[in-house]
Order: sequence, then structure tokens, then C-alpha cells
Amino acid sequence: MFQTLRNAWKIVDLRKKIFYTLFIILIFRIGSAIAVPFVDTGALADAIGLAAATAKENNTANFMDFLSMMSGGGFSDASIFALSITPYINASIIIQLLTVAIPALERLAKEGVEGRKKLTAYTRYLTIGIALLQGFGYYTWINYYNNNGISMLNVPEGYGVWAAIVIIAAFVAGSAFVMWLGEQITEFGIGNGISIILFAG
Repeated sequence: MFQTLRNAWKIVDLRKKIFYTLFIILIFRIGSAIAVPFVDTGALADAIGLAAATAKENNTANFMDFLSMMSGGGFSDASIFALSITPYINASIIIQLLTVAIPALERLAKEGVEGRKKLTAYTRYLTIGIALLQGFGYYTWINYYNNNGISMLNVPEGYGVWAAIVIIAAFVAGSAFVMWLGEQITEFGIGNGISIILFAG
């Protein structure tokens, strides 16, 4: 195995792809640590810690821990990559199921490269739609959930609507960027980009 790795390292093109993939993973990890504006990350961490303690006390699964794990810790930090790659995965599954159910999409899938390009575009549009829904849901949760009366938002007076738009837009943009990072790994790096992003998370 080590001999195979050494031989692979000697190939310049392969070495560049490895470095490129590692660089994309580094960007993903940095983005997972940058919080969106207007969110009190300390209050959010306390609320998620309280939920974890309650789940442990009741011997139940903690859904917040699962969401945070899927996003590489971004969910619990309200980072710009909090939604991670899940909207893209959901969109891909939906498009694949619809390809079987809708004849027009089935014809596109059989048209070769051009058809697959159109299906990829539909998957991207659906990803943005799902990210909007999930971003709105996440914002609603942090807006209305209080941890012993402590709000998880830090919004100046009169900026409520603007804060909501900025938070949701940051989540959607982060999800779209993660989708793009995954596609870059697939095209210029090593392996399936979406799987590598999930692994990096």
C-alpha cells in the first residue's frame, strides 16, 4: 500500500490533484468556522449543549448533534457552511427519483452529455430552493428558540428584517459555495467531491 502511495506521489499531475483536493478541504474547514452575522454563537452553543444534556439524561438521540456532525460542526456554530452539502444531496436524490417518474426528465437522462448537463442544472436550481427552505427553518429556530429567556440573535433595534435576510442569504450562499467546492474536487481533484466534502465534515 505504501509503495503504491509513493509511486502515486511521483506522478506530478496526481500530486497536483492531491494538493488541490487538500486546499479545497482547507477552505471548507475554514468556512465551517466563520459564523454568520447577527447570531450570538455563545448563546447558540449553550442551547445546543442544553439539548445534548437533556437528550443524554433521557437516553434519547440528540438531533442537533446529528445536524452538527453532517455539517462538520458548522450547524452548532451557525457558520456560513451550516447547511453543508445536504441541500445538494437532497436535490440529487429528488432529481433521480423524478427522472424515473417524469418521462421528460427520463428522456433528458438518455440524451447523453447534453441531457446530463440539463439535469445537473436542474439539480443546482433545486439545491438553491432547498437551501432557502432550510436556511429559513434554521433562522426561524434561532429566532424563536430561547434558552432560559436568552435570545440566540444579536440584532440591533430596527434591523429585524434586514438581519433575517442576511442570515438566510448567508446560509444559502454558503450551501451553494460548498456545492461548487464539491464539483471542483470532482473535476480537478481526486475522487467524488461530494463524498470528500462529507468526509471532511
